[in-house]
Amino acid sequence: MSTQLQTELVSGRRKSSVVAGALATAFLTGISLIGTPAFADDGQPAKVADGTYESDQDVLAAMEKTDPVNASESSMGYPAGLDKDKDGNVKVFTLADVQSKYDPEQAVKDAQTAATQYAADEKHSAPLRESAKHLADGWSDATKPGGTEIRQNTKDNALSGGQSAEQYCNMTNTDSQSPSYGQAAPCMFVGKVDEKYPQRGASDGLTGEGKLTYKVTASVADEQSTTEGWQVGGKITPTISGDGASVGGEASFTYSYSSTSTTKVQNTRESDVEISVPQGNKGYLEGRANGATYTGYIVVRDLDSSNQEHVVAIPARVFIQAPGSSSSVTWVKRLTAA
Repeated sequence: MSTQLQTELVSGRRKSSVVAGALATAFLTGISLIGTPAFADDGQPAKVADGTYESDQDVLAAMEKTDPVNASESSMGYPAGLDKDKDGNVKVFTLADVQSKYDPEQAVKDAQTAATQYAADEKHSAPLRESAKHLADGWSDATKPGGTEIRQNTKDNALSGGQSAEQYCNMTNTDSQSPSYGQAAPCMFVGKVDEKYPQRGASDGLTGEGKLTYKVTASVADEQSTTEGWQVGGKITPTISGDGASVGGEASFTYSYSSTSTTKVQNTRESDVEISVPQGNKGYLEGRANGATYTGYIVVRDLDSSNQEHVVAIPARVFIQAPGSSSSVTWVKRLTAA
């Protein structure tokens, strides 16, 4: 490991303390894990869509107008919104699942382009712009990779220093005496849209003439990055109370890097919802997440003990909040034929 690179990453760490996995080991001094949970302040009343909707297509069309999502997205760092099962475990997506939608080599190019754009944007702090440069171009005195290491699934994520990608990517330099103070590990998720506005719970509903009444809200736990403006996201917990109410439980989300510093999702205050159900119809209430799930890759630039860079692409599926939305869920009144 070169003195220049060692100084750049940690400042003052003795060479005798360096072990295999130079970059990962270097982060052990002066670097801490990102992610201190904190609840956002209460915000606007829970968002309820106007009118009632008979088809999923109508719901999606309406939400495209109020909370548009992008065809492709990127987020800095390790994504908080990885797709998970009902028990909170990360779902494993294979290269075969992802590659048909998004070529990994193209994803690496897209990540480097997005990182270059991030580095050129002066609204971001100088340390984070430098972190983005490392993702795009690497380190000046390191040996460049001969190609991309394309992993086989989401959990195939071990890096050269023995850390997982999640451990490595969720680190930032907190040593105020280091010239690299405030820098984060060079990682980014890039993806193509897969599913827009996934459901976040629904009531059982009522068949026949009658009236349904509910109270709805959603709480938000933000994962506040110690490096503001880099990877952030969190968890939402939608709640329905009333006639036959049930919800899907806690769900994770990630902010796109373009919206990280401008739009934050807020807790919602409780709102009342009423649905009149005509004869011959079934009525129910559903929550739709304001964003989309993206299929793509976590792109990492790693460094081993021989000062050799490695660019790694790890298949993943991630929910990203709609860039302009400050509400996590839209509650939609549904009517279908009985």
